[in-house]
Amino acid sequence: MKKKLALLCSCLFISMSIFAGTLNPLTISSKNEQLYKGYKTYSGNVVMHICRGTEVKIASAHIQSEEHETIYQGDVAVTFPFTNEKNQFVVITSDKVTVRKEQDNSITLLANSMKVHYESKQN
Repeated sequence: MKKKLALLCSCLFISMSIFAGTLNPLTISSKNEQLYKGYKTYSGNVVMHICRGTEVKIASAHIQSEEHETIYQGDVAVTFPFTNEKNQFVVITSDKVTVRKEQDNSITLLANSMKVHYESKQN
C-alpha cells in the first residue's frame, strides 16, 4: 500500500512539474514580495529569469548598452506571453531594469523593484 501511494505521489509531482513548466515562462526571486489586487510587487535584489524562446518586448525612456547587458531606465515596461495562449501576457513595470541574455538564450532581468501583473487581451 505504501509503495502504491509513493508511486502515485511521485507521478502526481512529476506531472505537476511538467504542467507548471509548460505554462510559466518565468521565475522571480527577491527579498520582499507583496500581493495586491491584480498585481504583485517585488523589491530588494529582484531577479527574474525568463525561459529561452520567449519573445520579450521592452520600452523605456533611456537605453544604455553594455558589453553583456542592456540597462533600461525611466518608465520601463516589459511584456511577454504568459502561456501558449495568444491573449495572456505578463506586464512588468519598473524605474530601471538591467537585461542580460544568457548563454542558453534565456533572459535575466535585474531590478531594485518591479511591479508584475498578468493581463488578457479581449478579442
